[in-house]
Amino acid sequence: MDSICSAFILGILLTVVSTQSTCGGGSKCVVINDCPGIYNMFKTHPTPYLTEVFKNLRCDYINNKHYVCCPSLYKDPSAVYQPQTSLPNTTVCGIQSNDRIVGGTVTDLDEHPWLALLRYDKPKGWGFYCAGVLISSRYVLTAAHCLKGNDLPSTWRLTQVRLGEWNISSPRDCFQEDCSPTAKDISVAELIPHEKYDPSNVHQQNDIALLRLSQDVDFTDFIKPICLPTTPEQRMNLFTGYDMEVAGWGKTENTTMSQIKLKVRVPVVDRATCDRVYMKAGRTISDKQLCAGGEEGKDSCRGDSGGPLMGQLQTAQNWFVFGVVSYGPSPCGTSNWPGVYTRVGSYVDWILANMK
Repeated sequence: MDSICSAFILGILLTVVSTQSTCGGGSKCVVINDCPGIYNMFKTHPTPYLTEVFKNLRCDYINNKHYVCCPSLYKDPSAVYQPQTSLPNTTVCGIQSNDRIVGGTVTDLDEHPWLALLRYDKPKGWGFYCAGVLISSRYVLTAAHCLKGNDLPSTWRLTQVRLGEWNISSPRDCFQEDCSPTAKDISVAELIPHEKYDPSNVHQQNDIALLRLSQDVDFTDFIKPICLPTTPEQRMNLFTGYDMEVAGWGKTENTTMSQIKLKVRVPVVDRATCDRVYMKAGRTISDKQLCAGGEEGKDSCRGDSGGPLMGQLQTAQNWFVFGVVSYGPSPCGTSNWPGVYTRVGSYVDWILANMK
């Protein structure tokens, strides 16, 4: 372990006032070097968030050696990275109940149960004009421009989040013989846009935000959280060449907004190619953004803003949110112009730091 990482870990462990000699949940108290799943994470990717992880795992300090509670599942990095109090683990997040957007196809009733609609109250009436994704029982992830964008009228107020919706035009949704419960509208208690987001900046860096809900959400078959890319591999992966999925109620090729939740598959485009395309529009693509799409007639679009770019990893069936819809070409679905997404892996520490 290099000197910087050693000092980082030592600084954390020396803050321990008392130690605990036992570990729960099938973990064992061992010297840190004997827990490679944790040791390697600190060696290759130390982050401020791991400070809290390490504090929760410490168990002893004997003969100048640091001991940690080594999870029985330490070979799965997500077992270490899942915060105990903030995020649901992979036994809960990113799971759909069954196997059954421009250019999009209609989703099943319980497909992508983490999608959220953002409601804005206006001087006369109200409407849904952005989307988001549920990441815990109390937080929705969305785009910062949905909270403070230049195109957002100053008289609009983001007041509620709707979860468990499928068909906006019906009070209760049914498809063939299946029916879902009535969608839930939950008040927004706090708006948390990224502090470095500048709505006037054409490059739209740091276009990410959190919504803290006024109450905890009960998870059902129709309302569930999606997983965050918390492991080092997931956070750093650019997913070039992967097929991802976008879903929402945004503008379609035929109407101003779809009444029914739609989905579309889009390929992730490498950053260099995307950057060359957007240079024509005077914009720069950073490593904190992802580009996906570019096929004519298939794209996220207006109204899908803040919604998720989602995918499943080969090693798991769970769905993860890898991007947040930021901006794209006009008209939507223009050939060779992919949509631009905020890369969630670059903001996991920010997300966790802002979740109470």
